[in-house]
Amino acid sequence: MIATEIRSPLDQWRWRLGGRHGNRSPRPLGALGYLARGPVLEGLVEIEKLVLVVLYDEPAGQGQHSLRLAGYSGASVPWGVKWGGSQQCKFNKNLLLQPVADGPGLRLSTAGSDLLRLGLQLDRDLDRHIRYPSLPVRPQLRLPYLWAGFKPADVSSMTGEGPELAAYGRRTGRSPQRLLEGIRRDCFGLSLYPLCWVSHHWQQAVTVFADLERFPRRQVFSLRRLPGDLIGYRDAAEHDFYHNRFRPHVQGHRQGRPRRMRLPVAD
Repeated sequence: MIATEIRSPLDQWRWRLGGRHGNRSPRPLGALGYLARGPVLEGLVEIEKLVLVVLYDEPAGQGQHSLRLAGYSGASVPWGVKWGGSQQCKFNKNLLLQPVADGPGLRLSTAGSDLLRLGLQLDRDLDRHIRYPSLPVRPQLRLPYLWAGFKPADVSSMTGEGPELAAYGRRTGRSPQRLLEGIRRDCFGLSLYPLCWVSHHWQQAVTVFADLERFPRRQVFSLRRLPGDLIGYRDAAEHDFYHNRFRPHVQGHRQGRPRRMRLPVAD
């Protein structure tokens, strides 16, 4: 039998990125993966224990670019959930820099093999899509579906509202209350509802779960504008995968509650 050599994550980095310089043209794509830092039960994990990891080529001036690898968790806010931003940034690294034992500053740690392996795989995904332009690319990044968990005692007072629920009701011909009752999940001693349908009950929610059951482990999306394509809002979830505690604030970009969003009224 012929023994197959298994490269360490650091050897994989040397083989893939050891000779790469930051002076080639940035790829107009980004990649997103995730790491679960807590238990995933029935496909669900609490948003604070899920780290969404984004990778992209970022201009660094004088014709150079870095290979930005940053991770963000989620947090509940009055208008739903906010992924990322300065407060939820877990790390901000440059994958072009060789990883070292303690991983200071912009360098990855060789001890964090899961993150290094994920970063290398995301980079391979970007290169594959550049090499084969016919591969499908998402027009924008996709976020996990969110469920809000409530105590069973609160179920009787639960009502649904919002444009997402109204649109679904028109398609199915069912009332919002029937839709709400039909989609409820009972897990972990809680009653779960789609967050975008019940975000007005945000003060009663015990926790919010991300649904990984149908969420891709890795995805490639179009990235032509920075920071615009990394910042957005949809279905009661805001995301900011550009700003972090290690990056200065970008002049002219407003952080905080999204524009044109009405804060829910407390019940």
